[in-house]
Amino acid sequence: MGKSAGTSLRQRKSQTNGHAVDESDDDVFGDAADAATGSGSRHSWLAIIAVLVVANVLLGYGHLRRRTQNKQAALQEEAIVVKVMSEQSLLAHIAGHPNGTLVNFYTPDCTYCKKLAPEFEAAAKALQKIADTSLVSVDASLAPSALKNFSVTRFPALLWFRRGELLRHVPYSVRSTEKILEFVDQSLQPSVIDFASHADFDEAVPQLRTVLTGESLPVVVGFGRTPSVYAALQQAGEKFRGSTAFLFVKDAREDDPNIRAYFRNPDADQEFTGTLGFQDLENWLQPLMESKKEKLLSKQY
Repeated sequence: MGKSAGTSLRQRKSQTNGHAVDESDDDVFGDAADAATGSGSRHSWLAIIAVLVVANVLLGYGHLRRRTQNKQAALQEEAIVVKVMSEQSLLAHIAGHPNGTLVNFYTPDCTYCKKLAPEFEAAAKALQKIADTSLVSVDASLAPSALKNFSVTRFPALLWFRRGELLRHVPYSVRSTEKILEFVDQSLQPSVIDFASHADFDEAVPQLRTVLTGESLPVVVGFGRTPSVYAALQQAGEKFRGSTAFLFVKDAREDDPNIRAYFRNPDADQEFTGTLGFQDLENWLQPLMESKKEKLLSKQY
């Protein structure tokens, strides 16, 4: 048996360049090397795959966290519609929103102010979708100059600004979301009634006078002698909205004044002769409005 084994082993040897090569030993070690190489390769790939999986999980978590943070920030920003203005930023904000700004002056310890806040916020959200207006709040305790300039003495106080000017102190009855929306809608309506021609206006004057009583506020009429007439009349119409009517006749005649106040009695009519600025026109109209209101109130009591 030993001889057979030796013979078999010798038969597996070959001659290469005169040297004997034991192929049986090569096969054994080759198989072991291949096995070792394959095992190491598999471990390397498994390690790489594990690293990639961990990296993807971390990236996915980071992306999800950023999305969550962005969503929360967007929701928070959407929730805050009414911005709180400082005394310094208020005037710039009003000037930057010429179509209309409603300002809520409040104090932190005011019960009625706290009650108004959610109503004001709800109105701001509704108006954000339908009107080019701004609703903002101001802490009155931090804005003494604004309180003095705008004659704010009670809280909460709502003030309506348009084209950079304070036009009205909003009535105290306007404190609910519905009332605020109604007020803003009315304030955005045209404040001046246009007449297509002077002939149409002349025809309307007699009827206009019959509607007026001795205590009625005058009807204010502007004539289109210069472009600035309409601008001043428009602001005055917004300032005294709801008190009387403001009319505009585009094709002015030579004997027409810039602006005239019409009463029931033609002899009581008054013409405005000042400069065509809103402040001068307001100063002229204010006594006319107040004197008529005082007479009307004296008759009621």
